[in-house]
Amino acid sequence: MATRVNRAGLTELCRRLTGVALAGAEGGAEVLRDKLSGEGSGRKYPGLPNRSSSQGYPAEQTGDLLGSIDARAAGPGQALFGPISDPPEYLPALLGKPPDMGGRPLLDDARHDRDVHKGIVEGVEAEAQRMFGRVTLRRRT
Repeated sequence: MATRVNRAGLTELCRRLTGVALAGAEGGAEVLRDKLSGEGSGRKYPGLPNRSSSQGYPAEQTGDLLGSIDARAAGPGQALFGPISDPPEYLPALLGKPPDMGGRPLLDDARHDRDVHKGIVEGVEAEAQRMFGRVTLRRRT
């Protein structure tokens, strides 16, 4: 017995799943923007508005990096977030240098950050619940 696929239904499902993925990416981006806001706990350099970060996420100085954090759909059922909206020119150097040379691996930090993961899960759950009804993602203990 052959199975027939309702192409309109499949297209609608892909659209909805992309919306769910985008909501997760937006949740992660929101947490990342929060982590990049304000001053750090390091040294206060002359000419910079905020204390620099001693480690971890870079402190906010110009707002350019913070302003570049965004989320967007990246294909059917996919989305991404990070410094994707007009990233500052210094971003490659910031990401490419080791921390002891002033680099900040903020994308690696975000990938392993439990708060960012929580923001993604909460975004996915909220959008899935809005679209499909009661949904709870299984959490690891």
